[in-house]
Amino acid sequence: MRGNTGAEPQGKDVPVNCRELFERLSEFVDGELSQEICEEIRKHMEGCDPCVNFAKTLKSTADLCRRLPSQTMPPEVAGELHMLLSKHLRQSR
Repeated sequence: MRGNTGAEPQGKDVPVNCRELFERLSEFVDGELSQEICEEIRKHMEGCDPCVNFAKTLKSTADLCRRLPSQTMPPEVAGELHMLLSKHLRQSR
């Protein structure tokens, strides 16, 4: 989950198309966006069934994940994940 950085779009830059909505949907589901942006997302979803379906799926997934018991990652998996992420970060720079 990302915190609110205060860098939310203002005015005409609020989400209005599917791609912009998808980029902000996790924050929307988690209640991390301003009322203005939430309203723009709701307006968009009134006429966009694919976005409504995507939002429902994301919300269901988040709800399921919140109910799962937390488990410690085995050290060998953590080491391999760390190695893969480090490699990916080096390649992306």
